[in-house]
Amino acid sequence: MRAILIREFGDASVCKLVRDVPIPDIQPREVLIRVHAAGINPVDTYIRSGTYSRRPALPYIPGLDSSGVIERVGTDITKFKAGDRVFTVNTVTGTYAEYCVARADFVFPLPSNVSYEQGSALGVPYFTAYRALIFK
Repeated sequence: MRAILIREFGDASVCKLVRDVPIPDIQPREVLIRVHAAGINPVDTYIRSGTYSRRPALPYIPGLDSSGVIERVGTDITKFKAGDRVFTVNTVTGTYAEYCVARADFVFPLPSNVSYEQGSALGVPYFTAYRALIFK
């Protein structure tokens, strides 16, 4: 699959398109999503630059939020099936790729009246606003 791969921390120039990344495997409580749109959040840039408190092991595929279609579900998953439209708020593998893996508890149905582009912006922004408004 194609993916953006980061081999060193830095500015946007460290993001490199790689065309031969293996499609990731899933565990029993995970889903494989074909990414149609990936969200870009400030935290993604902090992680990429190496200034965030949590640094992923290098190399890594960036991105936390996405929307797309489930390709495969783990053996313990009952609330989703292949073909479901979904959005994510966190992933096991990054979202700047054609496919990503997410734990099912971080995946939500994407309504048919919401585009993939809109769905990719629901994760961090929506839940941050929800938390601020509801939990204060």
